Amino acid sequence: MSKWSEELQETTRKQVFFGAVMKDEDHNYGIFARHDGKVLIMGIQDVGILTLPTKEVLATFDSVDEMVEAGWVMD
Repeated sequence: MSKWSEELQETTRKQVFFGAVMKDEDHNYGIFARHDGKVLIMGIQDVGILTLPTKEVLATFDSVDEMVEAGWVMD
């Protein structure tokens, strides 16, 4: 069972977008992206006031639902 509320999980499923900051249940952070039909969580690089993705892939999923079930939601 996810520690995130059903509301946050559903919001993530419906409103996630490229570049959204994501967090998992251990409070690891990443950036949402898609590539070749996959959902990716990319590493984060802080550049001043900006948060940019790195080339590091933290997690890969077949769908947004699978990502949410694994504990990743929008921050």
